[in-house]
Amino acid sequence: MKRVVIHQPDFLPYLGFFHRLVDAQVLILLDDAQFQKGGWNHRDKIKTAAGTKWLTLPIDKGPLARSIADVRLQHDARGWCDHNLNQLRESYREARWFEPVVAELEARYRAGHARMVDLNFALLDYLMGALDVEPEIVWASQLECPGRSTERLVELVRAVGGSHYLSGTGALDYLDAEPFARAGITLELQRFEHPCYPQLHGEFVPYLSSIDALFNCGPAARALIR
Repeated sequence: MKRVVIHQPDFLPYLGFFHRLVDAQVLILLDDAQFQKGGWNHRDKIKTAAGTKWLTLPIDKGPLARSIADVRLQHDARGWCDHNLNQLRESYREARWFEPVVAELEARYRAGHARMVDLNFALLDYLMGALDVEPEIVWASQLECPGRSTERLVELVRAVGGSHYLSGTGALDYLDAEPFARAGITLELQRFEHPCYPQLHGEFVPYLSSIDALFNCGPAARALIR
């Protein structure tokens, strides 16, 4: 059995994203999908003393219709790096695991990535290691699979020799089960209930970026997605 997950290379995803990877053998990153400004490709939520706020990567101006791989980060002497890191320091400096986690994030922020997708992948690579999930990574743009919507998902799974496709519940609005059945691919739906864990700043808030769990729980965050 080879279970495949397909997802866009988002910015600091939430725990549910990594829950799907626990039993996956392959993660296909949709770097050739169309970029959506204001979406999860360049922002996610963190928890602050004043409530939840967006942590956002600023992007250069460009055409409305462009792929994720074509989006570049703003070039402003890296001032936005300081802004993001200061947001994290203000929000999580009292967290038990603040120092080791922020050091890992800062190293990747300051690596000089010009493209959004490269920074997102560097951060994703760190998060997968920290949460102990190790699927093979494949870029969709390298597979040259035609088609749209569900038909393309089927072709991508077939291209990596997948026998099972594990979908998030957010895809149910557009996912068609029939093409998977015709291709002999088993379609599975994620069953994820967000775990609770010790958190700063008052009552527990779910569905934040996974760095919230890492700051607060450190290595114990690995158990949260299992």
